Amino acid sequence: MLSLQFLGDPAGRPVLFLHPGNATGGSWKDVVDRLPGVKAVCPDLPGFGGSAHIPLTNFEDSADHLARLMEAEGLGPMPIVGYSLGAYTGMMLALRHPHLVERALLTSFQIIPLKGRWYLVPFLNAISPIMTTFRARKAAFSSMGIAEGGSWAVTQNSPCNARTLRSIGRLAFDFDIRDQIGDLARPTLVLAGYEEMESIRDSVVLVAEASSMAEGAFAPGGHGWPVVAADVFVDTVNAWLGDAPLPEALEPV
Repeated sequence: MLSLQFLGDPAGRPVLFLHPGNATGGSWKDVVDRLPGVKAVCPDLPGFGGSAHIPLTNFEDSADHLARLMEAEGLGPMPIVGYSLGAYTGMMLALRHPHLVERALLTSFQIIPLKGRWYLVPFLNAISPIMTTFRARKAAFSSMGIAEGGSWAVTQNSPCNARTLRSIGRLAFDFDIRDQIGDLARPTLVLAGYEEMESIRDSVVLVAEASSMAEGAFAPGGHGWPVVAADVFVDTVNAWLGDAPLPEALEPV
């Protein structure tokens, strides 16, 4: 079973938060602290933190692990918030287990294969041991503008091993669910930073156009925008949970 912790208001509205790579469920604390009335359900995804003993094989299996956890805990249907790795997993949870999902907010992922993956995957395989080191992880977060303090801060111990990093790259670069988006059965908000990779920006448009259940928008910043533009992200989540208009800082598709 996946490792799980709860953050925020114990009596609040349950919301599932799915973390990005190079992080664990506890990384959401800074965000959750600014979401009144929310009981954040924050698992460690396969290959990470307390769930490191469960290998990351594919996003479908990760979604199934989440479904088993939610059913064992008596959770759902509930809103889900997914960022990067968490967005891939959240999308598959919404597609495979819609009975557990009330609505989804997913940011910073792609639904089309990445151009150049034929050389990027071998490159990632070669450097993955280096990427798990404290210095490399710190440099990666710094390059996205993520500050050293707070719950997103890089810790001395890597949240995952090199094998998990290789799996993330391979799975994300090859991810292609264009033929499944029309099956979305729950309201889904898909987001990306203005400065994101082209394939991720294009995916926002593709999802919004392919499903009547989806809408898309762009936020200020790049891949790290939920942390770097934390005010916008928190305002977005609050508005989305309350069925209120999204912040003016977002540009709708």
